[in-house]
Amino acid sequence: MGRWDDKFDRHARKWASWNMQEYSQHDRVLTKIIADKARHNPDHVVFQFQDDPLTMGEFNEAINKTANGLLSLGVQHGDKVAIMLPNGPEFLYTWFALNRIGACEVPINVALKGQGLSYQMTQSDCVALVADTQYLDRLEGVTDDLTDIRNVAFTDSAGVGVQHWQGFENLSFTELMDHSSNTPDVNVHYSDLASILYTSGTTGVSKGVMFSHHYWYDIWAESVKYSRYTEDDVLYTGLPFFHGNAQGITVGPAILADAKAVIVDRFSASQLWDDCRRWECTEANYIGGIIPILLKQEERETDADNPVRLMVGAAAPQDEWHAFQDRFNTKILEVYGMTECYCCLVSPYDEPRAGACGKTITGWDVRIVDDDDNECKPGSLGEFIARSNKMFVGTDGYYSKPEATLELFKNGWIHTGDLGRMDEDGYFYFVDRKKQAIRRRGENISSFEVESVISSHEAVLESCVVGVPSELGEEEVKAVVVLKDGCTVTEEELIRWCEPRLAYFSIPRYIAIRNSLPKTPSERVEKFKLKKEGISDDCWDREAEGIELSR
Repeated sequence: MGRWDDKFDRHARKWASWNMQEYSQHDRVLTKIIADKARHNPDHVVFQFQDDPLTMGEFNEAINKTANGLLSLGVQHGDKVAIMLPNGPEFLYTWFALNRIGACEVPINVALKGQGLSYQMTQSDCVALVADTQYLDRLEGVTDDLTDIRNVAFTDSAGVGVQHWQGFENLSFTELMDHSSNTPDVNVHYSDLASILYTSGTTGVSKGVMFSHHYWYDIWAESVKYSRYTEDDVLYTGLPFFHGNAQGITVGPAILADAKAVIVDRFSASQLWDDCRRWECTEANYIGGIIPILLKQEERETDADNPVRLMVGAAAPQDEWHAFQDRFNTKILEVYGMTECYCCLVSPYDEPRAGACGKTITGWDVRIVDDDDNECKPGSLGEFIARSNKMFVGTDGYYSKPEATLELFKNGWIHTGDLGRMDEDGYFYFVDRKKQAIRRRGENISSFEVESVISSHEAVLESCVVGVPSELGEEEVKAVVVLKDGCTVTEEELIRWCEPRLAYFSIPRYIAIRNSLPKTPSERVEKFKLKKEGISDDCWDREAEGIELSR
């Protein structure tokens, strides 16, 4: 425990004497903050794309050049521009260049194709697109849908050169940046729309969540506070820039705390710890199944010898919490929220509870309610609802979807669609998505809890549990399981593993063992796809095999 104590004691002393610069309400414009940081500390390295550093001065200058380039294309205050780029500096230049001229970024999921791809650009009324040539093949498939887009600027990671895309005005990103580095003379207000981030669409059609400058600022400032970032911290992420996690927990806090963020192309379980040692990272992000996937990597003598004091994210399994912290000599900081109510719950830094997603954070009220919006007693299962108690914090709703916005803000509260409980001490516990909870013969089953048990088997890399139709009405439990490389386990062995750990009615009837789970690029399992396929041909049926469960 010596290394643990030393790592945290050093940081505690630093945090006790460090104060983050606070910005007044009217100065909570993202690019005003960047310009202020660049003016006071131009040589500070704020981002590092693997081995390539980027200083605040260089960052601010590149933003101005890109902003002037966008103005030359006719992009105006209030316009929306789509960004379809891999993790790289050009993404950040574009995002903040748009914000500098009062325009709005619309980051596009780079895995989208067909109608799903064109939908996000057309539904958000984008007038231009900044994309990489590696995505040109799928973009050409939706050309006819993009009637409002006039200009397209290309980066060229594919090395094919900027080719003419018929029907659009094309230019290279280098040409876009070939403009003055003077700050554009555009008045931007803290309440202006800065971003439209689309929900992941794991349960249906994605919706564009609106972010003001002020909302982003509050997200960043609270992240700095609950994670206790200082200028000595080095943040690490391989999560995609089009996702709220990277933008809100890595990019923004690094800027605000005068820290540094190391960015890699994508999450890699085999590389994360070596990367963090190489670049002396003190924090790394996780979502979804990343904690169990890291824990299932082959143990190494160097596991605990790393500089990471904090892992920040959501959905760390309760039964693996302490094992992860002990093995990797780090602290798990669990948060909860949606794009609409970003990190409204956070584990207290000094008093976390394994399995809890935290307490209410400054600026938010959160409750657990029944189907009639009546507040539940501590310990009772209900839906998370949240509302901001600070002005200009939280989303204004879904872009160009008034009916969905009204549904979201029913009775003045954001209805998350998540089920959970709150204990007597005000700690909240996530149980499942309301739409993903399984109803079997009168019993409510948490797919999240069943997944945690199955995934704790030593041969299992990850799992996903959904409800499928039952001949008796309601649903049966289906598990889709991915095994670790070189490992084998039978379906019956998985059932016997579950027996002492789950109520009999929660144990899967159907099991399908596969090579992978369908996921979004942000590592979220697309459960709706597995649910839609129902009882697939590769499903093993416990009842057909005559296996009886002990009760």
